Amino acid sequence: MKTALLGLLEGHGPLPPLLAILLVGALVFVLASRLARDANTVAATTGLGGLWIGSVLLAASTSLPEVFTNLNAAALDAPDVGVADLFGAALANMLILALLDVARPRQRLLHQVATEHALLGLLGIVLAAIAGSAILVRGWGRLGHVGVETLTVGAIYVAGMRLVYRSLAIEPEPSAPASPEARTDLWRAVARFGLAATGLAAVTPLLVVAAEALAVETRLSVTFVGTLLVGMTTSFPELAATVSAVRLGALDLAVGNVFGSVAFNMVVLLLLDLTYVRGPLLAAVSPDHAVAALAAIICVAFGVMAILSRVQRRPGPVVAESALIVVAYGLGVWLLYRLGTG
Repeated sequence: MKTALLGLLEGHGPLPPLLAILLVGALVFVLASRLARDANTVAATTGLGGLWIGSVLLAASTSLPEVFTNLNAAALDAPDVGVADLFGAALANMLILALLDVARPRQRLLHQVATEHALLGLLGIVLAAIAGSAILVRGWGRLGHVGVETLTVGAIYVAGMRLVYRSLAIEPEPSAPASPEARTDLWRAVARFGLAATGLAAVTPLLVVAAEALAVETRLSVTFVGTLLVGMTTSFPELAATVSAVRLGALDLAVGNVFGSVAFNMVVLLLLDLTYVRGPLLAAVSPDHAVAALAAIICVAFGVMAILSRVQRRPGPVVAESALIVVAYGLGVWLLYRLGTG
């Protein structure tokens, strides 16, 4: 199947694989946006609060394109596409947040959310640092075919999320007994959620194959193509959900979705490692991914700084951290391009 698809996309220049990425990306956007809306319906019907929706349910549901893309990348023996997609998605999510913040200079997005979001951002930084360091040293060791580093990422994610929510002291919002209409809406949302997830599982292999074909046709590295194009494409759902949340004034939901997606994307490395049976995942991929990991760490760090520094800022249109996120994203992409063409 993979060979047949590559045969269709290769040998005709970069346009066919680029169009394939854009078309599949548009389909991913439609399916994952449906997924996010139904996840929101499920959460609201069951009485969960906004922070739960943003950093857990919404973050996980809008990250399903990354999950399916990476599982398919491992199954198709293209681990570099999967790892590049995860770091690229983290960078794209932070770019989305920064651009929204820059667009509202007198109503700073990152200065109006709960400071507890900084803990979620720090968790993402720690997980990305573990992954990046493991890539540089070719892994920390193995348990069977799975790397110790990805198992560590999974364990720290669980412990970190527990710490985050203990600090928030979140309780599910009390709700009245569900009416028959509400139960019907819930089951419909669950059914639509399942159909959208099935659709994503079916189309994401095309994204992986198209990325490989584009790398061949442009002579760019798979790392660069995966980080820039595949990462941005699979972040379309986060873009839709985050913009919608900001327009509704649900700023904690928007920031929770972005930081939650960054942390969740790092733990997807464990799922990818479990699927990639040839050996520890991060020992097998290109060391260029460490550049993307570093850029993601810097971008999230600037976001955390913006949240924590708001009490020391005087009123005014100060957008330093968000501008630095945009600069760090640009520098990271430029470095990956130079490495991919060097």
